[in-house]
Amino acid sequence: MNFVILLCITLCMTLILSLIIQKRNPTSLFMTIFFGATLIQFLLLLFMLFARYDEQLAIYLMLPFIIVFLFFSLFWIVILIVGIIINTHTVLKHERKSIANLLPVLTLVAAISIEILLMILNHYFKDHATIRLITTFVSASITYIVTIFIIYTCTAVLYKYMPTTQKMDYILVLGAGLNKNQVTPLLAGRIDAAMRFYIRQLRTKNKAATIIVCGGQGVDETISEAQAMHDYIVTYYGHDIRIYLEDESTTTAENFQFAEKKAIDQDGITGFSACHIALATSSYHLLRAGKIAQQQSIRAFGIGGKTKFYYIPTAFIREFIGYIVMKRRLHGCFLALLFVFLLLNQLL
Repeated sequence: MNFVILLCITLCMTLILSLIIQKRNPTSLFMTIFFGATLIQFLLLLFMLFARYDEQLAIYLMLPFIIVFLFFSLFWIVILIVGIIINTHTVLKHERKSIANLLPVLTLVAAISIEILLMILNHYFKDHATIRLITTFVSASITYIVTIFIIYTCTAVLYKYMPTTQKMDYILVLGAGLNKNQVTPLLAGRIDAAMRFYIRQLRTKNKAATIIVCGGQGVDETISEAQAMHDYIVTYYGHDIRIYLEDESTTTAENFQFAEKKAIDQDGITGFSACHIALATSSYHLLRAGKIAQQQSIRAFGIGGKTKFYYIPTAFIREFIGYIVMKRRLHGCFLALLFVFLLLNQLL
């Protein structure tokens, strides 16, 4: 079979699979894997088609991609180290010193320390079977985690910018901490993003969604997060907006659970699974929040609120750790199978 025809067939298959997964679960990492495979095949097909007519033109078209790939392949570690150092310096200028805010640089130091330790062990104990097994497993595990992180990051970007033609019935605004009885800039970013979507949908599709503000009252807060968000919307966007207050939740999972109960009680719906739902939260939190919604059979469209750029790496690493904990059985099983495979490979 002609290679171009085979490439067209596999391209169509991966594209169809990515669209099916996107329709069923837009937060799935498999969507990104198949979408990435489709994109690579498309570029390869484009190159081959151009090469048939003008090989030199095809090379010129592919040259920018090749240069970018080689640049990041050769210098990614330098770019990463410099980027993390600059980011940490910026964070500490604006935020208080804490383990959470030092997470990127601590992760970098831990990764470099592990790599140095593995190099030492491989150098001095290269003939020791057990040490060789352990170092190989640790190296493979790090590669696996880094790969999952890259896929998770790409999925987060796709989920944030994924377009929709549906008319949303409910927009859930997920809470964050308050400054006494006032919304913080972080929480205001979530509300403003939700309201921009609300206004745009009202103007373009003549559909007024119901806003559900979610969040209970913390021990150091004078009112609930839901009440503070309600007051913010009324102050800046007017009184003629249907807003439900869900003021009991303390976690993201409870946000969806209690918001659904509120909508059922108020509107008599059977559940969110029969409605078009949008969730508004900070961009770095969007994918994991969408995954939590998906666990409750809620397919939610994501609306990402603005976050201070310097804060995103720290917050996103925390979110990724949260995702790994959420999917610990899946990733734990894979790493266990990997260890068994390496062990059998060494024994046989």
